[in-house]
Amino acid sequence: MDGHFKTASQLMAEGGAGSDIEDALSQPDAPGKVVKITEDGGVVKEIVKPGTGWEEPEKGDKVQVHYVGTLTDGTKFDSSRDRGDPFEFDLGMGSVIKGWDLGVATMKKGEISKLTITADYGYGASGSPPTIPGGATLVFEVELLSWKSVKDIAGDGGVIKTIVKEGTGWAKPLPADEVCVHFSARVQGAAEPFYASPEQGEEFSLSESLFCPAIGTAAKTMKKGEEVKLVVKPEYCFGDEGRGSEVPPGAALEIDMTLLGWKKVEKVTDDGLILRKTLEDTEEWAKPNAGSKVTVTYTARVLPDGPVFDQKTAEEPLTFTTDEGEAPEALELAVSKMKKGERCLVTVAPQYAQRLAAVPPGASVEYDLTLVDFVKAKDSWEMDPAEKLAAAATLKDKGNATFKAGEYSRAIGRYDKALQCIEHDDNFSSDEKKQARDVKKSCNLNLAAAHLKLNAPIAARKAADKVLESDGANVKALYRRAQAWLATADFVEAEQDIRAGLAEDPNSTDFKLLLKKWKSAQAAAAKKEKGLWAGMMRGLSVAGGEPKAEAAPTDAAAAEAEENAAANGDAGAAAEPMAA
Repeated sequence: MDGHFKTASQLMAEGGAGSDIEDALSQPDAPGKVVKITEDGGVVKEIVKPGTGWEEPEKGDKVQVHYVGTLTDGTKFDSSRDRGDPFEFDLGMGSVIKGWDLGVATMKKGEISKLTITADYGYGASGSPPTIPGGATLVFEVELLSWKSVKDIAGDGGVIKTIVKEGTGWAKPLPADEVCVHFSARVQGAAEPFYASPEQGEEFSLSESLFCPAIGTAAKTMKKGEEVKLVVKPEYCFGDEGRGSEVPPGAALEIDMTLLGWKKVEKVTDDGLILRKTLEDTEEWAKPNAGSKVTVTYTARVLPDGPVFDQKTAEEPLTFTTDEGEAPEALELAVSKMKKGERCLVTVAPQYAQRLAAVPPGASVEYDLTLVDFVKAKDSWEMDPAEKLAAAATLKDKGNATFKAGEYSRAIGRYDKALQCIEHDDNFSSDEKKQARDVKKSCNLNLAAAHLKLNAPIAARKAADKVLESDGANVKALYRRAQAWLATADFVEAEQDIRAGLAEDPNSTDFKLLLKKWKSAQAAAAKKEKGLWAGMMRGLSVAGGEPKAEAAPTDAAAAEAEENAAANGDAGAAAEPMAA
């Protein structure tokens, strides 16, 4: 680093005056430049890579960043780069820690900077257990990828939004939510509206459309009670066709709109077979964890117009311990997403509903569910090493039981919780670390098997990878990763794992059958590719007026695979995976 610049630690140790901050801000951006964002040194920015241009995002802009968060000792606690998914938030609206709102507002597009943030501008004295201790100073390497002005909410000038009255809070509806809006629309320049919604508003799902596309586009950017004026180009309203006598072809609109509220709709399970819609929300934030004692009331009925088949009232509620199989799986999974006092409408698809004795085959069910109260079980960060190991072993055993019962989503949840219990083993003894390694290996092997059962090969591969990192010859991990590679048609990688497994266990029936399946799948893929190539060449020949057909290139390995598949017969019906 250029010796002309002071480090972030040096600037934070020095008091620094306001004039020092102004001098730093006035200097040209360069790698190593350090800027005190706040006078008290609570937020300090060190530029790693200068950005481009001169513009910086403003309050309310939707910014997109990549980041890596560490403690001052270098311990990483979060990273969007590891997830491969940039993080978006609304700048200056309080949806992130204060240090981020202040620091990112000073950055330019493409800039990479290191933000050093004290607890007063981070997570305070309480921290964010178990990853961030109380009073911790945090270091974030942040790259500002882009941002959009909230006024140009379509990103192409198609819908320009002007806020007439700020809404309350910071939350905004998500793409699957059901919103309620009141609006009136007029042709641009006209004095009177040609349409106005009822005073109580109109409800619709943001995954669908109401009136014209601009309504949904705007609703996604608004807070509860927010009032806006929209100027809408034809492509976001009624286009070149217009709307009868009310809207001429190619006309722009002016829309006055208020977001009255919304009902949050979200997946309870990753497969989307259980959904919940919030009917009554609360200001609470805590949610039940595994082992919590919960009290609920509900009315359960068969969809679409079926009878009520179960009911629990305030006078006679249902009390059960989560993750113990004491209540229907769908009910337990939904409750784990709820807050005390929250009321939700939970829709359960037949795949889960069929496990209920009172439900006809193929029917969906609906719970009108309220979480009355709960008492949380002890979290892993509150446990000592012995308690963590015991909890992890218990969760692993419960995961095995639910796996054998065919409840793969629940099994995955238990394996994940077991791994969380022993993720941080710095204060474990050598013997405790060995026990933790054994539990981790078992959980990850079974996670791979469960993800394969749910047709999630990428997740299965990641679980197998974790085993093979420390035990490269583990045949179960090689087998499951080979299955995952085969499911995504990554034939080279699949063959490598199959060959490695056979090298470890030449007599394995599982690997021999998987090898046959690999040969058959590769041959089928090569045949399909050959057909596509031949079809493309025929099309080119017709277009060029040349009747001669070009021969599709062949791959020697593919040809050999076809011969092997023919010799061995169709191995499409694979044996059951190695036991979990």
